[in-house]
Amino acid sequence: MSLLTWFMAFVFISVFFGLHNQDYYNAFIFCLCFVPLAYLSTRFVNDFLIPKYLLTKRYFRFWLYLFYLLCLSLSIETLIIAGLYVLVWNYSLEGIDPATLDVRFSLVGLYFVILVGVAYRQLQRSLKEQRLREQQDKVKVETDLRLKEAELSLLKAQVNPHFLFNSLNSIYGLSLEKSEETPQMIMHLSEILDYTLYGCGTDFVPINKEIELIENYSAIQKGRFGKGIRLDINLEAGRHASDMIAPLLLLPLVENAFKHTDRKDDVASKITMNLHLEDDFYFNIKNPIQLDRTSKGNGGIGLENLRKRLELIYPERHQLTIKQDDGCFDVELRLKLI
Repeated sequence: MSLLTWFMAFVFISVFFGLHNQDYYNAFIFCLCFVPLAYLSTRFVNDFLIPKYLLTKRYFRFWLYLFYLLCLSLSIETLIIAGLYVLVWNYSLEGIDPATLDVRFSLVGLYFVILVGVAYRQLQRSLKEQRLREQQDKVKVETDLRLKEAELSLLKAQVNPHFLFNSLNSIYGLSLEKSEETPQMIMHLSEILDYTLYGCGTDFVPINKEIELIENYSAIQKGRFGKGIRLDINLEAGRHASDMIAPLLLLPLVENAFKHTDRKDDVASKITMNLHLEDDFYFNIKNPIQLDRTSKGNGGIGLENLRKRLELIYPERHQLTIKQDDGCFDVELRLKLI
């Protein structure tokens, strides 16, 4: 409690004891001794007993010392009344409020003031700690959000060079063969670069933009491998084409399929892609792989980054299933769109 609050308590108690015979002088003298005693007792409880014993769960010592304090304060109050009776009131009780001389009333009054002082201080401390916790929680949330945004930016930045390397490698292969499709492939690449540099700078993009990205990338790879690859693509978002999705989520799956597809000279390798939206977003891609690769890692840096991004953007709202069976690499991605 502040000094102003104690001063107000002093005035109130002085008026209360002086109302009996309108003798405010004697009441003032009594409160000059009574209120400082209550103030010191309250400070001792708030600043010493509670922090040192109660908050540290040393309950026995707390209650023991509190009992000693109450006994001591009552003894001092009794001595104060006796001293006033002799030195100030000249052995006369005339005009003195009987409640002043009633030990039970003085006891209750003193302990009540101490109790109010302790409760008020602990309420202040509790509110201060609550504000501090709220402030710390706010700072933690903001820090976690900044870290999440920084990690997402880093993962997205890793996607672009990874895909660009694969695309340039494909076009380079076409140029060595002096393919007539090289200019068209460069056009596809320019559209992809335009999207990755300027079109996916936001947190979410329309699904149809991701579909166009996959189609352009698949066209580049198809141009590179020619008849060695057969594509079965069914990417229809329908009326959900404008629904929003995090950018560059599907590209690592498509890259991985082309990179690890088992290509044979006499038979075209089939890559199948399906995308549809009903209640949830669903994407599935399958490609053949060599039997001796089924026991190896599944995807490298592309799929590893994808897993991290899914955990950050769609926590508990995604399901990435990877299956390797009978020489087929099968990936399913389900999302609950935000």
